Amino acid sequence: MQWWCSASGKPWTWEPQYYPGVWLMVALLAVTFHTLSRRSRALGASRAAYWGGWTAVGLVWQVLDWPLGPLAAGYLASAHAVQFVALALVAPPLLLLATRQALAAAMPTRGPGRQLLHLVTQPIIAGVLFNLVAIGTHVPAVVDGLMPSQVGAFVIDTLWLVGGLVLWWPIIVAVPARAWFSVPVRMLYLFLSTLVHTGIAMVMLVRAFPMYGIYELAPPWPVWSPLEDQHLAGGVMELAGAAVIFGIITVMFFRWSGGVAGDVPPSAPRRD
Repeated sequence: MQWWCSASGKPWTWEPQYYPGVWLMVALLAVTFHTLSRRSRALGASRAAYWGGWTAVGLVWQVLDWPLGPLAAGYLASAHAVQFVALALVAPPLLLLATRQALAAAMPTRGPGRQLLHLVTQPIIAGVLFNLVAIGTHVPAVVDGLMPSQVGAFVIDTLWLVGGLVLWWPIIVAVPARAWFSVPVRMLYLFLSTLVHTGIAMVMLVRAFPMYGIYELAPPWPVWSPLEDQHLAGGVMELAGAAVIFGIITVMFFRWSGGVAGDVPPSAPRRD
């Protein structure tokens, strides 16, 4: 039994493995979500948003626990790419949509807490922070150095989830509210803020040699080679990531062009 999924260097088997650290993290996420989502339901959150949030909790569990967790930690770069898309691009918006009313109501109106929140959720700052996380956690030296360690693998997984929450906060929670951050600007922000991960995917697709020693030197996977796995990882990041981003941009565009409100929760202040 390990605390968290990490690269072991042992041949892969389909024998279940147990990771209490993953269970603890998911349990804390579930309790926090339950508390915030109940408050949001009382403030007008929809049932669809509520169940979408629980879907996100389940998704986080599935991509961190066996079998995808250990596969991503030390066997398949493609599984690692699935984790990135799920933790950074899919789960965070679902979690925020289900809890944004409670989050908006709980935000401080003054003091250091508000100043820090104002800084971190500035769209430019949020986009830069997300891209720094995306770049830093895909540098070969970082991946090869951290994934063999349970703490290092935990850090990468947590950074993806937290980075995703920071990225999506200005669009979904929109507190503090910014009058200039209109829906068209939000669509542009989302597009520009996710270009870097597309660039990383392209590098994976065109490289003629494996980028990561942790996956190149892993015990052989019987279905495809390390280089084929890397190309598959690039395809996952490129296609799945683009599907999520452009799907959401499309929904935002049609809601905006149709005059449908709902980007900012009613309890959010209108000005900084």
